[in-house]
Amino acid sequence: MGTVMHACEGEMVCESINPKIPYFNAPIYLENKTPIGKVDEVLGPINQVYFTIKPQEGIVATSFKAGDKVYIGGDKLLPLEKYVVADSCGAKPKRAGGASRGGPMRGGGGFRGGASRGRGGPRGGGGFGGGRGGGFSRGARLSMSRRISTMPSNTSTNSGGPPAGDGGQEKQKMLLSSETGHFSMIRAMHLADLVTELNVMSVFSSLRYCLGDPHEFGAIWAALAFMPFGLFFDFMDGKIARWRKKSSLMGQELDSLADLISFGMAPAAAAFALGMRTGLDHLLLSFFVLCGLTRLARFNVTVAVLPKDKSGKSKYFEGTPIPTTLSIASYMAYCVSQGWVLDDLPLGVAAEGTMFEFHPLVLLFVLHGCLMVSKTLHIPKP
Repeated sequence: MGTVMHACEGEMVCESINPKIPYFNAPIYLENKTPIGKVDEVLGPINQVYFTIKPQEGIVATSFKAGDKVYIGGDKLLPLEKYVVADSCGAKPKRAGGASRGGPMRGGGGFRGGASRGRGGPRGGGGFGGGRGGGFSRGARLSMSRRISTMPSNTSTNSGGPPAGDGGQEKQKMLLSSETGHFSMIRAMHLADLVTELNVMSVFSSLRYCLGDPHEFGAIWAALAFMPFGLFFDFMDGKIARWRKKSSLMGQELDSLADLISFGMAPAAAAFALGMRTGLDHLLLSFFVLCGLTRLARFNVTVAVLPKDKSGKSKYFEGTPIPTTLSIASYMAYCVSQGWVLDDLPLGVAAEGTMFEFHPLVLLFVLHGCLMVSKTLHIPKP
C-alpha cells in the first residue's frame, strides 16, 4: 500500500505507492501478514496520496522507521476513477460528491486536509470531508465504506500486499460471526486449520498409559512419537496455507494454541505419566506450561515490532522457541527405552517423605520454561 514516513500523534504517517485508494478502517499488515493497525485518515492532493495508520493494541508507531513497507488486502481498495465522473455532456470530469448544487467544487482538489490536524501530511488543498478547499466530500467517504461488501474478495493489490487470502479472512470473519447455521464454523475452516488440530493426540496417549499396565510402553511411546509429528503438523499447516494461497484468522490463533498443546501440555503430561507425580512435581510442571503459554502470547503481541529482514521475517526469537521442548521429549524417550520410569527415574527423588518431595528430573522443565520467557536471550532465526 505504501511506505512509512514518520510517527505523529501516536500514528504512522505513510505515503501511498498504490494507484488505488484504501478504505477507512481497512486493516494494514506487514509483508508477513501480521496486522499492525487500520487506516485512520487519507489525505493529500489527488496526485500524491498520503494516509495515516492507527496502530492496534501492542503496536508502537515509533518502532517503525522511514521506508518500511506496509500492505493492504486487495478487497480494501477502490480505484480513483470511482470518484471521478463525467458531466452530462461527457466533457470535463468533476469529482464525485463535490458541489452540493451540482457544479464543480472550488479550489484545488485533493483528499482530506489532514495536515491541519498535525498529522504531518502535505499542507494546502482540500480533501475527504474538506470544506472550502474542495476535493472529495464526506459523501465520498460514506460511499467508500458502503462499497466494502461489494468488492470482490479475491482482488489483489498492485503493490504485492497481503495476498488474495486476505479476502478469505473477510469471508471467514463473516461466517464465524454469523448467527445462522449450526456448522458455519466448520465451513469457515481451511485445510491448514484441520492439520493444526491434529496436535492433541499425545496428551491422550499419556493418559492412556496412566490407566494401563506401567510395563506396557505402547501408549507412552505413542505419546512421545506424536510430539515430533506435532512439529511436522506445525510446519505443514503453514505450507498448506501458502500452497492454497489462503490465510486464516482462525488458523493464526489455532497455531499458537496447537503449539501450546504439542510442546507444552504434551511433554508435561508425558513427564507426569512417567512418574513425576508428587505435589511439587505437579506445581513445577504447571510452571513450565504457563511459561510456554506466556512465551506464545508475548510472541503474538511483539512479532510486529521485532526487527525484520528484507522479506519481513523477524530476525530472531525472544527466548527459546517452544518447539525446542522436543529436546526434553527426546530424553524422556531414552528413559523409556532403558526402562527408567516411575520408581526408576534417573536421579531418584529429592526430599523424600516431606511435603517438598520432588524428582530432580523435573528441573529440566523449570530451566526450559525460564529460557522460553527470557527477554534478553535472542535466538537467530534460520
